[in-house]
Amino acid sequence: MNLRQLEVFYAIMQTGTVSGAAKNLHVSQPNVTRVLAHTELQLGFSLFERVKGRLVPTQEAKTLLPEVEKIYLQLGQFKTLTNKVKKGHQHIRIGAPPVLATKFLTPVIAQFYQTHQCSIELVTGNRSELCDALLDNALDIAVAFGEDTPAGISHQLLTKRSMQVLVPTSDFTRLNDSENKHAAVTLKALLDDELNIIALDRRDPLGQKLTLALEQIQPDFVPSLTVRNYSSGAELAALGAGIAIVDPWTANQYAASESLHSLQLSDAIDCSVSLLTSDLHPFSIATKSFLSMLKNHARA
Repeated sequence: MNLRQLEVFYAIMQTGTVSGAAKNLHVSQPNVTRVLAHTELQLGFSLFERVKGRLVPTQEAKTLLPEVEKIYLQLGQFKTLTNKVKKGHQHIRIGAPPVLATKFLTPVIAQFYQTHQCSIELVTGNRSELCDALLDNALDIAVAFGEDTPAGISHQLLTKRSMQVLVPTSDFTRLNDSENKHAAVTLKALLDDELNIIALDRRDPLGQKLTLALEQIQPDFVPSLTVRNYSSGAELAALGAGIAIVDPWTANQYAASESLHSLQLSDAIDCSVSLLTSDLHPFSIATKSFLSMLKNHARA
C-alpha cells in the first residue's frame, strides 16, 4: 500500500463510509471508491463489506489496522516536524570558551530566543574541544579567540579586540602616570615592575600570543604564576598576586571592582573573536537566522 492508499483505508476505518472518508480527505467520493478498489485488487483480499449502507471492516482489515495506525501517527509527526522546520523551529547547538559564552554570546542568545521558536544549547570548552565537536556534528557553530583552525573548519572574524591589563588598585598609581584612568602602558613597563605578570597557559590561543609578545621583549621570561582560566588571573590580581593581562570582557567585569583597575596596552595584543563552522555540515534555517543576528551584534 502506498501513502494515498493508507490514507483512504484509515479514513474509511474512522468514518465507516465512503462519503465520510472523502470529506475527511477533501476529495470526491468516486476518488475514494477508485483508490479502495485498486487497493483491494493489489492486496488480493477485501478490506470492507457493505452492510446496511456502511463499510464494515473485514478481519483482514482489522489485522492491518494497528500497523497502519502506527504509520499514520508517524506521518502526522513528520508533517508537524516539517512545518516546524519550515518556520525555523529547530535546535541550535552553540559552543564557546566560558568568558565568550557568558559575556559575548548571552545577549544575542537572549534576544534570539525571545523572537524565534527555537531551542538553544550553549556549551563551553576550549578551542580544540570546540573544533572536534564541530567536526563530529555535535555543535552547529562555535565562537572562539584566534584564527588557527584544523582542516575541515572555517573561521570568520566577528570582532577585533585587544587584550587589556588588570592592575591591583594599590599599584595603579605607580603604573599609571596619567590622570586618565584608562591610559596605556607598555609591556616593558609591566615587565620592569615589581609585580609579576600572571601568565596564561601558552596552549590557550590568548596565552600563546601573550607569551610570544613578552618573550620578544624579554627572551628569558619565565612566569612565576600561570593560569589557564582568564578569570583566575583576574582573581589573583585582585588579591595583589600580580598583574593580569586578559581579554576585554574579563577586564570589564573585574575593572568595576574596587580592588582592580584596567589599563590599555600600548603594544596591542590581538584577541579578536572568530566564528568557527564546519565545512562538512550545512546550516539549518534557524542557525542561519542566529548567525545574522550574531554578526549584527558583533558589528555594533
